[in-house]
Amino acid sequence: MCQEGLRLVDLIFHGGVGEIGGNKILLKDGDTRVFIDFGKNFEKERLFFDQPYLAPREEKHLLSLGILPDMPGLYRKEEATPNVDAISLSHAHMDHTDYIRYVKSDVPVYCNEITFAMIMAKEFSGKAPSDEYTIAKLTKREGEQVFQNFKPLPTAKWTKIDSVKVQPIEVDHSVLGACGFLIDTSDGCIVYTGDFRMHGSRKKMSAEFIEKAKELKPEALIIEGTNIVGAGVATEQEVLQKTNDLISETAHLTMANFSTTDIDRLQTFFSSAKKYGKKIAISMKQAFLIHTLKSKAKLNTVDLKDPDIYIFMREKKRPSEYENQIISNYPNVKECQELSKIQDDLILVTSFFDMNEMCELKPGTGTKFILSNSEPYNEEMEIDHQKLLNWLEHYGIPLYYIHASGHAFPHQLKNTIAKIAPNKVFLIHTERPKLYAKYVKDLGIETHCPQLGQRYSL
Repeated sequence: MCQEGLRLVDLIFHGGVGEIGGNKILLKDGDTRVFIDFGKNFEKERLFFDQPYLAPREEKHLLSLGILPDMPGLYRKEEATPNVDAISLSHAHMDHTDYIRYVKSDVPVYCNEITFAMIMAKEFSGKAPSDEYTIAKLTKREGEQVFQNFKPLPTAKWTKIDSVKVQPIEVDHSVLGACGFLIDTSDGCIVYTGDFRMHGSRKKMSAEFIEKAKELKPEALIIEGTNIVGAGVATEQEVLQKTNDLISETAHLTMANFSTTDIDRLQTFFSSAKKYGKKIAISMKQAFLIHTLKSKAKLNTVDLKDPDIYIFMREKKRPSEYENQIISNYPNVKECQELSKIQDDLILVTSFFDMNEMCELKPGTGTKFILSNSEPYNEEMEIDHQKLLNWLEHYGIPLYYIHASGHAFPHQLKNTIAKIAPNKVFLIHTERPKLYAKYVKDLGIETHCPQLGQRYSL
């Protein structure tokens, strides 16, 4: 697929440089301009904002702080014609997708059907900064409304975007549908790993991606490095084993907190519940995500009508439209008072934002709380950990930490670079790029720690 020609291709990194997340990589091939991911920068937003008290209300608030890339005409409130041809999304985590809400709707956004379904589920069940920056909306009157120009990016197939061709290959990560990209340009091939790991339930996918990337003999590899420091070496199978050990010794309620979008982790806890004769109660948002994956991506994950599953509904005066869809389609929706009566037989999937329900749940002595997440790649994980501990202390609930990262370990990152053997490697999505560069120095590959906004020729 690689083509010979004049040096026409540049990479400009607008995010994921010296930090975890916020990936926005501009690929220029002649007159073609394509962004690879367009994610929310949690770290930089934290420096200036304190939600919900102070939050960016408009694109100009992020532009003035250099958090959004200065690309005239790209954003909704600018009159000029967009100077970007497309955005291509690797997976559904907010640090790779969320800033598309500020982009004009006539800029095509390419992603696979699983990522599209996940973005829709989040938008339909969440709250945008304002109506004018909503990606999609679900109401009783208008039904489903989508305000961005989404285009299909089929897995394992080449899609042409002007002078560039992109082939997404699924990888193992903590969200379904995550892909690495093989990119064919005028100056050679680029490989972009996105976020990936080698120790989850779909690790064979990552291995196959690496093999296909190697076959291309790429000019450049853009690779993440989230776990270059502080990697907790544990597999999804170990999470299951540790959960089983804990549940087997628990005669009372178990509360579990993990990302709503981590279906692998849900299946791990559900498997443990079934093994020990317990039921699992999941949130309305997670149920809606599973419902949406089935309806939009034809993906069967967890059967919401399984008799061992309850759907936990918070106490509120009026359900939202996405909740009404769950209530009307599934008979196993339970309120907190109902779950309280059978709590000893439950694994309750919950979060910091459900703590007000504790007064109705009345967790008994012997209740345990399992924290099973790490990276703050969505709003549900953007919490003050101390506040969670305060709630648990008030109710006398001990905290256990059982987790397997969604990202590759350092030795796996180095092995990936060595195996793909690109002419150049760009190290991103890491807080310690200099450490990372020194760690892979002996591979003898030209290595770059990209600087924000700087242009790199292929």
